Amino acid sequence: MTKSFLTFLAVTIGVYLLVAPALGIAAFLRKTARDRDLKTLREQVAELVRRIETLETAGKEAPPGPEATAAEDLEATAPESSAPEPEAPEPDAPQAAPEPQADQAGWPPPRTPAPPSGTAPPPPPGALPTKGGLEQWLTSRGLIWLGGGTLALAGIFLAKYTYDRGWLNLGPGARVTLGFLFGLALICAGEWLRRRPLQRAIAAIGPNYLPPALTAAGLFSAFGSLYAAYGLYGLLSPLLAFVLMAGVAFAAFGLAFLQGPLIAALALLGGFATPVLISTSDPSAWGLFGYLLVLTGTALAIVRILAWWWLAWGALIGAALWPLVWFAGAWSSGDATPLGAYLVLMCGAFLAVRHGQGASLELVAWRTWFGPLSRPDRIAWAAAGIIAGLIFILVRMDGYGLKSLLALFAFAGLILVAGYREAVFDAMAPGAAALVVALLALWHLPQIGAWPEMTHAFQGQGYGSATAPVIPPALTTFVAVCLVFSLLFGLSGFLFLARTRRPPLWAGLSVATPIVVLAVAYWRITDLGVDLRWSMTALALAAVYLAAAAWLRYRPLPRHGTLILGLYGIGVVAALSLGMTMALERAWLTVALALQLPAIALICDRLELPALRRIALVVAGTVLVRLVLNYNVLDYPMQGPRGFSWVLYGYGVPALAFWWAAKRFKRTADDRLVTVLEAGTLLLVWMLVTLEIRTLMAGSLTARSYLLSESAVQSVAWLGLAYGWLLAYRRNGRPMLLWAWRLLAGLAALHSPLVQVLALNPLESSEAVGGWPLFNLLGLAYLVPAVFAYLFAKELFRTGHRKLAGAALGYGLVLIFVYLSLEVRRAFHGPVLSVGPLSDPEYLTYSLVWLAYAWALLGAGLFSGLASARYASLAVLGIAACKVLFLDWGELVGLLRFISFAVLGFSLLGIPFLYQRYVFPPRPAGGPPAEDPAPAGGTT
Repeated sequence: MTKSFLTFLAVTIGVYLLVAPALGIAAFLRKTARDRDLKTLREQVAELVRRIETLETAGKEAPPGPEATAAEDLEATAPESSAPEPEAPEPDAPQAAPEPQADQAGWPPPRTPAPPSGTAPPPPPGALPTKGGLEQWLTSRGLIWLGGGTLALAGIFLAKYTYDRGWLNLGPGARVTLGFLFGLALICAGEWLRRRPLQRAIAAIGPNYLPPALTAAGLFSAFGSLYAAYGLYGLLSPLLAFVLMAGVAFAAFGLAFLQGPLIAALALLGGFATPVLISTSDPSAWGLFGYLLVLTGTALAIVRILAWWWLAWGALIGAALWPLVWFAGAWSSGDATPLGAYLVLMCGAFLAVRHGQGASLELVAWRTWFGPLSRPDRIAWAAAGIIAGLIFILVRMDGYGLKSLLALFAFAGLILVAGYREAVFDAMAPGAAALVVALLALWHLPQIGAWPEMTHAFQGQGYGSATAPVIPPALTTFVAVCLVFSLLFGLSGFLFLARTRRPPLWAGLSVATPIVVLAVAYWRITDLGVDLRWSMTALALAAVYLAAAAWLRYRPLPRHGTLILGLYGIGVVAALSLGMTMALERAWLTVALALQLPAIALICDRLELPALRRIALVVAGTVLVRLVLNYNVLDYPMQGPRGFSWVLYGYGVPALAFWWAAKRFKRTADDRLVTVLEAGTLLLVWMLVTLEIRTLMAGSLTARSYLLSESAVQSVAWLGLAYGWLLAYRRNGRPMLLWAWRLLAGLAALHSPLVQVLALNPLESSEAVGGWPLFNLLGLAYLVPAVFAYLFAKELFRTGHRKLAGAALGYGLVLIFVYLSLEVRRAFHGPVLSVGPLSDPEYLTYSLVWLAYAWALLGAGLFSGLASARYASLAVLGIAACKVLFLDWGELVGLLRFISFAVLGFSLLGIPFLYQRYVFPPRPAGGPPAEDPAPAGGTT
């Protein structure tokens, strides 16, 4: 194949690429002209058919009358056309519709029946159907876009091929120019084609993809030619290439107004891709983000004018990705100003997109927060959230520099103003406050979540420690920033109350933000230590809240006025509680939180604010988590004498606060909050008693020792609490008391046998039990719990719970048996039971005591009628009999053995004798059977 032939072939292909589309378009236009004539004929025939059907309907509905009347009616309804008038039908003959005649092209005229009531009218004759098959899709969309893309690629391939072969003796500049001119030609062809009458008619019916396809191919060719001039040939400098390619993108935005949204999408894609394609050794943040701001603003202007909301999502994605790319690769310390300005202005642009679109939020009640958000609102919300995350990264990357902090301040102010002006944005204000608090809490930490082991000094005083949060080096700047943002949110929330749709939200913002910021600053600077200066600051903040509440009290309040007053009242209580925490020890932080419950209950009752019950529920849950699940309380320092440590007020004050708040809240509603408060009261009382016993007996909550004395006191205290709660439940019937006494009594019932009988039995340990009989550790550990078991059994019998009563009584009898056995050991060996051999008299004494216990149980059973006491008597008798018969036989000798067997023998005979006499007495022949002296249901 010679070079001349290849040249001829290339020229032929180029001419084909230029001429063939034009010929195809001309043929298409010619065919459509013929179709337009046919469409006109079909419209005329359809109009004639419609008028004939009107005449037929009028003839059927006309009443019989003179022929003159019928003739007048026909004359009035006759069409003004050259077509022959139909003859009037006979009155009695059925009316038959004339058969439609075919037109000159052989097409039958379409019939257009009247649409049924409530349905949309049919499309005009000749209109394309809204939904068609594969053929329509191919001819109206698929082939058009495929052709446009193929045309654009063909131009690129031809340019590359001629470049590789060196044909036409054209230099790089000429090739690039021809490619660019080819793109301009396609753009002009697309616009010329769009202006044609046929294309306008098609566009009026539905989407017309042919002109945008040509325009898109031209834009692609022009854009690619410019990039080739820069990237392949080096004909353009980076700045000039950037300007020209960006110009093509903005020109595409202009064409999008004329040719539709797909051109706008192509423009947006090319605009965001331009900085990627044009590389420079010294990138400028001002230039890049200024360009991106103009690009995004142009896209949003088109979105705002033409309501192409999908384009806003693409603009948001591109505008948010570029800062991340910059942070990852090109960030320097001087970029905070352009990046901060870009983020704030971009946020304002996205918030302004929905301006004038109408409110999509209907607030019919306080609990109603959001209705269905419109597309502009969703875009604005998403943009605000994404930009908040980018500003967080900016402040962290800038090391809390002044410029990034100014950007944060501007962003927060913008969100506050937007929420003030548009009700749909007011919930963004708490999000902005949370962003500020998070940045303040992480101030100057090298890595989020990593606490460096360092300290800082300020004015000769050290702050921070190796285990506590570090203190910022610029302490003055930190305090100033905290003050500025507290004033921003506190004052704006207070000033916006009168003219917003949800005043309680702004009141809560103005109350919560300064308190939280103060708490964060106190934590970061003092590590939650005691400092009266911080306490005075909290008291001053409480005074400010009180003054605000007083000022609102004597002025016309907006909607939800009582709730607003209640929120400021809660702010006063919270600030006072925080001040108490700062002035006292760490445990007072929880105490301060607990003291808010009575205050909230009082405010809720006086001002009738049921919404505050939810806040009280959150506060109660926080207090319970800190006091019950917080293992750090074990490390709190134990100062003062035993029994007067922080445990006394750390659990006692919250328990009183829970109890008083439950009573106050129960006046209005006995709901879940009251249940939580009652349960919290009982739980805190139990923990107070338990931990107080621990501090009294062991001296510390973390002591490793746990002796029988402490275990005995714990068991007795738990049984005493459970018995008191049982009596209280009998009086008021509160469900929490029922569950509380059952759980605590069950815990004590497990604690005594497992710990005091098995684990800490004095027979195995060396703990002294005391030298006095009865009034010693054995009595406290075993006899006193047995007494409580008897009291429980008595109360349970009285209320009809006989099975539980029998179980409690059996538990007590077992403890008495253990107590008597250990008392025998103490009598022979003294206070320490684990020392000394087992002597024969001691061995005999066990048998005698057990048999005496069996007789006592039988007597109690006969006297009270309790079958369970008699059963216990038989069980103890069986234990004593086994001991005597199997152990005393070999261990005892002489008189001691005789005494043991004699006493057992008299017991084995005497107890059955009493059974025959009082339990199962003989009955006369034919008489009724003897009754069990136990009451009904007592044989448990």
